[in-house]
Amino acid sequence: MTTSDAQERARANRRETSGPRREELLAAAAACFDDLGYTATTVELIAARAQTSRPTFYAYLRSKDEAFLAVTEQVCAQLESTQQLDGIESLPPVTVLRSTTRAFAEAIFANGSLVAQIDSRAGVDPDVDALWSTLRRRLERRFTNYLSGLDPATIDPCVPPQQLVSMLSDSIVRGAARLGHAPDEDREQFINDHIRLTERAVGVVADSRPEP
Repeated sequence: MTTSDAQERARANRRETSGPRREELLAAAAACFDDLGYTATTVELIAARAQTSRPTFYAYLRSKDEAFLAVTEQVCAQLESTQQLDGIESLPPVTVLRSTTRAFAEAIFANGSLVAQIDSRAGVDPDVDALWSTLRRRLERRFTNYLSGLDPATIDPCVPPQQLVSMLSDSIVRGAARLGHAPDEDREQFINDHIRLTERAVGVVADSRPEP
């Protein structure tokens, strides 16, 4: 085994264990991507923000691309977790729509510009696209199944659920992503507007809507 082979094996072993140093590097990478964008971010800048060295970076991650992919995985996990509502079957549709819409938008806001960058990188990076597209399809399928399973007396969708969910998904992802660094009042306005849009599009029965 050559020295370079030994180094690569050691690096691979460290990558397999999600230890605190790797998490620090990924947090630094996320901050750099958010502040500077993908193009301006470098391995040197990530290492500096993590208060470590380039060799340490390369001990845990192969490249800036791998760091971005790992950050994408983390963001996707955060977004998916917002749609897992306990006892969803027993909740009124309006409660589910409002809770999940707010939680999803707030998770996008919490990641600053990262969701916008992921959406953009998905167009040029097949690995990012695979993660992002899988997440989008899974969330849309879950929402479609939820709407399709509701009592027809409680909702009146303006178009078939699958088409409706796709349009609402695009609207909230791209709309909220543009507000990653916007003032709180603009973000809150977006959430309230999107909730009203969703209720109208889904056709929540008027007398089942509680006061906001």
